[in-house]
Amino acid sequence: MKKILILGGTGFVGRILTENLIKLDIHPVLFNRGKRSPGIFPELRHLTGDRLNPEEIKQIAGESWDVVIDFSCMFPVNLDEITGMLEGKVGRYIFISTASVYPMNDPEFWKQPVKEDAETLPCTPEQKVDPDVNSTYGEKKAECERILLGKEWLDSIIFRPGLIYGRYDYTDRFYYWLYKVHNNKKILLPDGGKESFTATFSEDFAELIRAAIDVSTHDKVYNAATHKPVTLKEYINDASVLLGKTPELINVTQQFIEENQIQPWADLPVWVGAMNMWLDNSKAEKDFPVFFHNFNESVKRCVDYYTSIGWKSPIAGLSDERESELIIRALA
Repeated sequence: MKKILILGGTGFVGRILTENLIKLDIHPVLFNRGKRSPGIFPELRHLTGDRLNPEEIKQIAGESWDVVIDFSCMFPVNLDEITGMLEGKVGRYIFISTASVYPMNDPEFWKQPVKEDAETLPCTPEQKVDPDVNSTYGEKKAECERILLGKEWLDSIIFRPGLIYGRYDYTDRFYYWLYKVHNNKKILLPDGGKESFTATFSEDFAELIRAAIDVSTHDKVYNAATHKPVTLKEYINDASVLLGKTPELINVTQQFIEENQIQPWADLPVWVGAMNMWLDNSKAEKDFPVFFHNFNESVKRCVDYYTSIGWKSPIAGLSDERESELIIRALA
């Protein structure tokens, strides 16, 4: 049986992957700070530490691993250090990157479906060490990819997911719209909801990573979208049917959005403005023997999950109060 180390493994997709491995009688070792969902997976071996602490990360360097799966890397220098420590001690390194390595704010870039050989963001020396992860997230992840690709001795697989959604999602970005459909009679819809977005269903992504543990022949980099792009309007329509709701959609123009300082992605999760985002995932579909659910089935499984845990207010996006104010203004 392969010896697997997961950096992370108790949060979102890592948690689903770990559950799936246990069901297959595979017991990975988990290394993390023990802060997210502490106490889960008592049957597994846990190494507690901060990967940014040179002394604590040495715990993983004293052993050899068939596969390392890295969910938690945010800093290029840290990845360079860890892979250097593991040289000769790791068989395969699976790195969870992001679609944010692409120029996310460039509409021209997204005129065509984006393949893995498309340009990625540069990363300056200052950005490499900038402690603010959010403002330079894509740049840092792109540099991490370049570090891995530059290590010719390392058998690596890099996955670039889109917006990840599903069970255990702590960001509530995708859930925001399900909640609005479930709870509200009127929903603010930006610019007709006509732009499409690329997304990654967590259950399918976990299975993709699991398949990457054993696949014999593979490329280095994969777009990890799990279905074709959908528009926000299509998403809301699917959610309305699944939930048996008929909310009124209050369309607001780009001008209204700008005048009222409504922020794409932050105030209106999923929506990134007037452009369509399409990650070409044909290479992942060809190389990995994994079944991907269609979008409607993925949303249905999300509805079932959020019903089981109660429909709490999302931490992402506009509050109900702020949205109501904007709707009154839009209808005036």
